[in-house]
Amino acid sequence: MAATPQDDRMTRPQLMGWFSAFTGWLFDYYEIALLTFLVVPITQTFGLTSSQTAHFISVQLLGIALGGVIFGFLGDRYGRQKILVVTIAMYGVFTLARAFAPNYTTLMLLTVLAAVGLGGEYGVGQALVSELVPASRRGWWSAMLYNGGMVGLALAAVVGGYLLPAVGWRWVFAISCAPILLAFIVRKTAPESEVWEAALDAERKQLGRPGTDWSLFAKRSFLVALLLCTVSAAIEFFAYYGVSAFLPTYLIEKQGLSFGHAAWWIMVEALAIFIGVMIGGYTADRWGRRVTWTYLSLVATVGGVVLAYFWNSAAQTLWILVPFFVFYLGTGVVGVFGSLFSEQFPTRTRSVGVSTSLQVGRGLSYFPPLIAAAVYPVHGYQPLIYGGAVLYLLLAAIVWLFKDGSGEPITAVVPDPVELGTAPAATQPSASDPSSGQVVR
Repeated sequence: MAATPQDDRMTRPQLMGWFSAFTGWLFDYYEIALLTFLVVPITQTFGLTSSQTAHFISVQLLGIALGGVIFGFLGDRYGRQKILVVTIAMYGVFTLARAFAPNYTTLMLLTVLAAVGLGGEYGVGQALVSELVPASRRGWWSAMLYNGGMVGLALAAVVGGYLLPAVGWRWVFAISCAPILLAFIVRKTAPESEVWEAALDAERKQLGRPGTDWSLFAKRSFLVALLLCTVSAAIEFFAYYGVSAFLPTYLIEKQGLSFGHAAWWIMVEALAIFIGVMIGGYTADRWGRRVTWTYLSLVATVGGVVLAYFWNSAAQTLWILVPFFVFYLGTGVVGVFGSLFSEQFPTRTRSVGVSTSLQVGRGLSYFPPLIAAAVYPVHGYQPLIYGGAVLYLLLAAIVWLFKDGSGEPITAVVPDPVELGTAPAATQPSASDPSSGQVVR
């Protein structure tokens, strides 16, 4: 059945699947942004050095990378919805445990374990969304999924700027365990991906037993796509975390801003990225993923250069928020990652491919906080912003190595190897593919 304009509308199961992934991703960015506020009182509580503080932020990113690999694989093996529940619950449990950490070592260990749970949320959730939503709107809904992170960023700014000074960092961790309840809601309301179920059945018939076809991970097409996505993610997150990781600390300690004033900067940042992601999601379905990625990366480059140029002379004025906003508007290019990365992998390796590449790329951002901690006390923040601008310029070029599956059913962009070996027509939309535009209820 051919898709019609009405097929663009989301059914209730599709919306619940998207919302579960959106909310899980919300707490990912909430955690990372909140930690940039929490390190200030945590440092005071445990008497940490600047090096220990930097490592505390960095090991979180490494934990996220580890979680991306582990849960990405499990999402392909056992299902998107089941593993999404596990990742959300894991983050909530270890976040609650951090409220009772007696020392720095215990707190760091619990932070890593919570980060492992966080690491699995995006890749598994994005795979679910890519396989549920209509093909003509995959760019939009993937971008809106990523904007869950921006909502989390704004929420972290409110909690870190206003609640933290009032109740302390331990109570903030205790309150932030809310995802434990979310896990139960997801378990009851979010559907499993029919695309994944169909691919799993086909693979089981070919292998003659349930299990994982390990040869899929050795294929050149998988390895090339994984490398390309990982490098792109690493460039973006190097640029983003290089500028953002110590921004609240710098504004509070070097510019003399209060927690509340620093929080306003983070809320402006979140608003800019939110708008950039929305614009990118809209144009990704109309102009294509690669064009959208390119122009947003160039916006970040221009905004970063202007921001860095005027940083030392205008950092205390409201004017500086204009290029600050433009820079972070361009970083909304990250909202294109979900749809584009999903279109590089077949169903049976999509979760692990998207999750591993994005979270390993982000895990490699272990280094930007260390670099920032060494640079800004001596040279100020200006070199970090210039560095970010250059990296976004590089990102604008690398996207043209990707395939662009705008508007195509997800099963047609990169057909599964099992389908290729058994049914040449498998690249055509099927009834088991909600993304083909057929209404699935």
